[in-house]
Amino acid sequence: MKKILVVNDFPIFPIVHGGKVRIFNVYKNISSRFSVTYVCLGDTQNIVVNKISENFQEISVPKTFFYKRIVQVARKLTGCSVDDFVALFLGPYNIQLKKLIERQIQESDIVILCHPYMYPSVKSYLQKQIVIYEALNVEYRLKGTILPDTLLKRIMLQKLKKTGLNLLQRCDLCFAISEEDKLIFTQIYGVDPSKICIAPNGVDENFYADCYRGRSKKERIIPVPLIIFMGSGHPPNVEAARQIIQNIAPKLLNAYFLIAGSVCWEIEHEHRGKNVGLAYFITDEDKKELFRVADIAINPMISGSGSNLKMLDYMAAGLPVVSTVVGARGLSLENYCHAIVCNIDAFPAEISHIIDKIELADTLSHNGRELVAMHYDWKKIADSMSTLIIDLINKKQ
Repeated sequence: MKKILVVNDFPIFPIVHGGKVRIFNVYKNISSRFSVTYVCLGDTQNIVVNKISENFQEISVPKTFFYKRIVQVARKLTGCSVDDFVALFLGPYNIQLKKLIERQIQESDIVILCHPYMYPSVKSYLQKQIVIYEALNVEYRLKGTILPDTLLKRIMLQKLKKTGLNLLQRCDLCFAISEEDKLIFTQIYGVDPSKICIAPNGVDENFYADCYRGRSKKERIIPVPLIIFMGSGHPPNVEAARQIIQNIAPKLLNAYFLIAGSVCWEIEHEHRGKNVGLAYFITDEDKKELFRVADIAINPMISGSGSNLKMLDYMAAGLPVVSTVVGARGLSLENYCHAIVCNIDAFPAEISHIIDKIELADTLSHNGRELVAMHYDWKKIADSMSTLIIDLINKKQ
């Protein structure tokens, strides 16, 4: 069995945001055909080995004291999380990490970089291994929209762009989330498009099967329609939540909006109307029950890169969805068939349209679920990636 080494700057657990969801599901499924070791930086005191499945393990290496202090300082200077940038600059100076990566690479046939941030920590140890870049976002573009405009931002982005270019030139294959991201990579870096293959985000559609079936028998738990939005504290999610509070909910006082997830901590001091509630933390089982009883899910995102896992969760559960073009990016959606895609200004009218038209709600629910089952199941995505990796191995032999 060929061995894959996956390197990234954060641990898989706890699975609290889309990137971790993807990494867990992709490599758990790929490990049916390869032996997978995931090496990352963590907040543990010592190196910790976590056996996730028979052929899939995570090794977490402690961050140094200096690393943690720089993270704190940089976060104060920028006003946002910059842990990944600190890994980009300081990862190569972590002695424990260097020794572990050197040893693991010697034993590996394929090395995969999730994000570009750990490439400086890896590149000097690469020999004849196949190198793959799994681009969960176009990081250079995404960070350019998030970071405040300062000298520090320009320094960090310059380093990130150079690293991304070096990785794309060195890698044998790049997995991009969407055709849009693939195009952006070719525009920014001039990379050969034939080197980039699409591996979209996905969902475990079986996880939501009972939820989908149960929606036909759902009871109303409040006297008005329930509209939900879920998200982490990622800045684009914060923007979307503020759109709900400021521009959508005030125009639909006959509906109740529930914002769920760690995004709530970022907006808890915002002035909200009586028809907007916050659910800071919900378990997977809570989420399924919420999806079963909710009437509509929305995704009013106005910035970001990659694709939104929440969209796939919504549709797998059979929720009618209203999204912006940005929120639906990377997904092959047909408007008014699988979901409603519109501008922010049109959200109140489109939400009302679904509430009033039961037939439309049922159509979106059924078609959205069918689309996910056919094209966005994690196992199918991982199988496709595995096949491409095997083809690459055969070409190299």
